[in-house]
Amino acid sequence: MAGALAGMRVLELGSGVAAGIAGMVLAENGAEVVKIEPPDGDRCRGRAGFAVWGRGKKSAVIDLADADGHRRFLELVRAADGVIVALRPSTVARLRVDDDTLRAVNPRLVYAAVTGFGRTGPWRDLPGYEQIVAAKSGRMTSYDGVRPGPVYTPVPIASYGAAMLAAVGLMAGLWDRRRTGRGQAVHTSLLHALSVYDMTSGHGNRTHLPPEPGRVYGVMRVPFMTAPTSDGRFIQMCSRQAHHYRRWLTVLGLEALLDDPELVNAPDLWPSEERLAEAIEAIRHAMARRTAEEWMEVFSAEDIGGDPFLAPSEFLDHPQCVENGRRQVVVDPEAGPTVQIGPLGLYSDTPSVVGPPAPLLGEHTDEVAARRQADPSGGWLSDQSHEPVAGPAPGRLPLADVTVLDVGYFYACPFAATLLAEAGARVIKVEPPTGDPGRRNWTTDYVKSHIGKESIVLDLKTPEGLDILLRLVERADVFLHNFRPGTPERLGIHADAVRARNPRLLYVYASCFGSRGPWAAKAGFHSSPNAIAGAGVVESGHTNPPRNRTYGDPTAALATAAAIMAGLLGCRRTGRGQTLETTMLTATAYAVAEWSVQPLGVAAPVVDAGQYGFNAYQRLYETAQGWLVVDVHTDGERQALGAALGTRLPETPTPETATLVAQALATNTAEAWEARLLAVGVPAALADRGNFQHNMLGESHMRAASVAVRAAQSNLGAYWRAGPALQFSSAPAPQPPALPLGWATAAILGEIGMDDHEIARLQAAGVTTPIGHDLPA
Repeated sequence: MAGALAGMRVLELGSGVAAGIAGMVLAENGAEVVKIEPPDGDRCRGRAGFAVWGRGKKSAVIDLADADGHRRFLELVRAADGVIVALRPSTVARLRVDDDTLRAVNPRLVYAAVTGFGRTGPWRDLPGYEQIVAAKSGRMTSYDGVRPGPVYTPVPIASYGAAMLAAVGLMAGLWDRRRTGRGQAVHTSLLHALSVYDMTSGHGNRTHLPPEPGRVYGVMRVPFMTAPTSDGRFIQMCSRQAHHYRRWLTVLGLEALLDDPELVNAPDLWPSEERLAEAIEAIRHAMARRTAEEWMEVFSAEDIGGDPFLAPSEFLDHPQCVENGRRQVVVDPEAGPTVQIGPLGLYSDTPSVVGPPAPLLGEHTDEVAARRQADPSGGWLSDQSHEPVAGPAPGRLPLADVTVLDVGYFYACPFAATLLAEAGARVIKVEPPTGDPGRRNWTTDYVKSHIGKESIVLDLKTPEGLDILLRLVERADVFLHNFRPGTPERLGIHADAVRARNPRLLYVYASCFGSRGPWAAKAGFHSSPNAIAGAGVVESGHTNPPRNRTYGDPTAALATAAAIMAGLLGCRRTGRGQTLETTMLTATAYAVAEWSVQPLGVAAPVVDAGQYGFNAYQRLYETAQGWLVVDVHTDGERQALGAALGTRLPETPTPETATLVAQALATNTAEAWEARLLAVGVPAALADRGNFQHNMLGESHMRAASVAVRAAQSNLGAYWRAGPALQFSSAPAPQPPALPLGWATAAILGEIGMDDHEIARLQAAGVTTPIGHDLPA
């Protein structure tokens, strides 16, 4: 069976993780991806992660600064379906590879641009490196560390996120091209991707509310604590749901905390900081009575959420990875057989295939040139019936004809649908009478993962509620859920039942652990992938205890959205529906892929024990006032740094190099050094100004770049929230409100033919009655 994107041709232009992962996702779903490299190659060559990010592609060397090279590149553009361009705006202009230039050559081209900081605003031309973006966003000050001050953030979640967004945008553009015959431009940035990771920004999230009697928010400190065990190891707890929390405290022998009338709203809300601290101490003391292995046996037997910490390479050998088809052997031309993370999603009809290893530099230059001369038109064969349409593009987003039924809970699954809504899809959010449990994190109707969705209340435990859902299935293109095996069967929404009502539908199980393996039925939450896939170990620093960084949910949402787009295109190509399974573990494993490849002969970088950085050139420094991060990757940047410091810096950094740089930077303020170093081409940034919550919504650049947008709704007034993560040339991204539980129920029931009398009867019977959670607002 061919992949979903078989026959598609994509050019990948730009160095770095974002372009690499975006192209890899397309390649492993059947597209031919040609990586266009300068004569000296992608700067990521030589890194361990390149073995993963480069696999399945072809490499052609073309010097875009040369007139003849630029002409040859445009000839490739003429035959391409899509192009991924991950360069600074100023570099794009200098090389004449902007969307207007390329789409003038090929009006059917979908142009996916990835920048570091967006295309507008004062930071637009800053170096779009991961650590520069992390520093300016405030991410480095928002994590706890082993010392005061900002901490280095090694896992490239912004680059990974931008990659998934670029893949979503490019595939959405191709979906729309089937209707219009016209391509379009789509843009995202590392900053826009980081906005996806902030699950609490917007209006009324309990995390940001000041403590007051009876309302001290304890979710992250209690049910998601990182608990030490008697053998010196750690378990990442994930027991926020009421039944998991009760079982956990029961096996700990702490039933008194459950019976205390003052703790009726625990673990969400606590009466005071003192009572919260007492509970944390009691729980940690109880957890220290057994080994990690002993606790995991208890938790598995009692269905309690808790996970061990594994290194990234350990996860690839774990049965949960192996039995779900995510352990992949790739034979590298230089290193031989390597073990890598496997495909992003598992499709029943258009399977992903991990293709050849990462190519050698220029390995396919002659092949690509010869094919260009023999077949100058090219293009996606299944998409050739339309001629380009003259005139301006219509004012609608590319997924305007797609309907998604979002039946999932919390963030990882629902926010995948939110990303599709930002691309124009109609998303119907199906909620139980008490609402998606994720609503418990908010004191208002605003819920970040519900923006742009139509909420309908259905009690799926009733025959009438199930019947209504299945009637909606008949009109949908995607059915999305994240319930553990057994729950869909009990509710009557398993794949066979749903697809029987709509054989052309894409049925998506956005799981945590996957449907096979020893943990298939295990409770999984946003901290689970952090522990199991290895991010907690990578983030902690050399010899330090593991850390809970909790980006498993956003990482999974981004991956699931990309996998859904490939699945939809596959369904359209074959004319048949299919099933798709993604896992939160796999998504996080993609983000830490550089640390899991084994064996390769190239060591992945390790953060030092002080959490300063990888080495002298990619490191945090304390200056005379404030902290500065330096993120040097090229020889030119290293030489410019040395010149600015008045010394020659070695090609390979040593601890002594870090000491030398630290002494020099201590002579002036971080603000002064940032200005001085950026002026001479050295990537550097203030690392301790503001925090993630403030910077992502409050910085003037974020607002200028539409990373943050001004929103308003009648019951909340005006406020700032994260803007759409993708921008399409076909139409401006909408900025709809997030409305109350069940606000669209009556209208949706009317669409399927119910009259006012029947709608009122269902509400009176409790089938469609919104109740909500019982936490105080």
